Order: sequence, then C-alpha cells, then structure tokens
Amino acid sequence: MILGRIKTMLNKLENPERVTELNPKETLIKIGLSGHDVLCDIGAGTGIFTYAAAGITADTIYAIEISEAMREILHLKNNIPNVRIEDSVQKVPTDSCDVVLLCTVLHELDNIPAMMQEIKRIMKHNGVLAIIEFHKEVTPMGPPVERRISERETVETLSINEFVKIKGHKLGGNFYCLVFKQAKVY
Repeated sequence: MILGRIKTMLNKLENPERVTELNPKETLIKIGLSGHDVLCDIGAGTGIFTYAAAGITADTIYAIEISEAMREILHLKNNIPNVRIEDSVQKVPTDSCDVVLLCTVLHELDNIPAMMQEIKRIMKHNGVLAIIEFHKEVTPMGPPVERRISERETVETLSINEFVKIKGHKLGGNFYCLVFKQAKVY
C-alpha cells in the first residue's frame, strides 16, 4: 500500500513532461540562485529542485517536506553532503537563506500568513522568494481550477504579506514563476 502510494507520487511529481516544463536547473538560475547561495525548498516533494540546486550552489540546501513518505524518497536519493532534509521550516536558521522556493505549494497552504512570517524569518535581508504555481485555467496537469491561484491573486496575497514582485515568467503551458523581495518597512 505505502509502496504503491510512493510510486504514484513519483510518477506524478517526476512525470517527464512536468519536469521538462519546470526545468529546475534553468528556473533556479533565472530566479537568481548562484554558486554560494543558501536555498530553502519548501514542499520539496521528491527533490527535483533540491537536487538541481546541488548542481548550482555549494552552500546549504534545505529540503523541507512535511510528508514522511516524500522525506523517505529524499533520503533515498540524497548523496549530497550540503542537502539537509527537514520536516518543518521552523528547523531552518533565522536569516540564513538567499533563495526560498515554493513550487506548487502556495495553493496547498492552510495558513499563508504564518508561512510568510516563517519565510521572512529565514530569508536574508536581500533574499528572494520564488513562487511557482499552476495557471488558473484548465491545463493538462494540476489541481482543479477552483483550487489554483492566479498570478494576480499571488501578487495580491504576497503584497498583503509585505512582499513585492520583482520579476516573473511562464514555465511552459502549465506553470508560472514569480519572484519577490521583502517590501521595505519604513
């Protein structure tokens, strides 16, 4: 039963079409990840962004995953010394991350303000937050349209939580990527 569930998740999250569209290494570079940056991949899943980041940065990569089954997959794949697999963002040190990534996670959150507070806590002063989500329209993959968050809704949600959009781009026909910095508080 558990093995079957893990296989189903692997087939879904590592579907070649999905991985090609997300293009993890190139997307991380576009977001701004570079050689000595610390990344926090919140909702790391099977690690497609976590392990792509290992080919870019020599610094710490936090793979945060609440699902025990997904953490087991991450541990099985992990042979990289700078990858730290955790079950909670609270285990990431304060002011430690240059890049924080939520890939298809925002629409799943029950308490967005609490997560945004944790992200602000772990981000360095000039850090960035990248949000990848499904377009809010019918696409070949992804959750039902009513559960999705449009680009406009994402910008509004992040603005309410004191983040400003600095750039964005489409990732194939299914996804968009928006990058934010913390708003300056005067």
